[in-house]
Amino acid sequence: MSIPRTFLIAGVIVGAITTGASAKKTEDPEKFNFEHVSCNGADNQIRLVVTGVKYSAGRITADLYPNQEDGFLKKRGRITQVKFAAKSPVTSFCIIAPTVGSFAIAVYHDKNANDGFDKGPLGLPAEPWGISNNKVRFKPPPVEKALFEVSHAGAEVEIKLK
Repeated sequence: MSIPRTFLIAGVIVGAITTGASAKKTEDPEKFNFEHVSCNGADNQIRLVVTGVKYSAGRITADLYPNQEDGFLKKRGRITQVKFAAKSPVTSFCIIAPTVGSFAIAVYHDKNANDGFDKGPLGLPAEPWGISNNKVRFKPPPVEKALFEVSHAGAEVEIKLK
């Protein structure tokens, strides 16, 4: 039995990506070894693992931001947004950065799939959220604390929902 050429090429590309620059080191090297429809082996591919997903309902929404404080965590400042079905306890997928360089990612679990980040009466988040590098205390960090590097081989990022 022969393996189709496309699977061989995809395996080589995925192998190259998983050995490339890493934005977040993990004790579990298999954590970033996953397949998802969004992962196609493109240059600058960010393999994202979102942990702390409590329910397999709704969507995980991820926003990619450039290395610019102005516009960080604002709709006008994001480069791209992707949404995928939430899967408990971990949701994994890929985002393509437009170039190599420094980027930040913000994610939230849109539990009710209403395409919005719900907030409570005091303006505090009503849905779980997280930011790259997981440097979150009582408020979102400045962009420089959330930055990670993307090379041509891509990057691996793990974000824990709060």
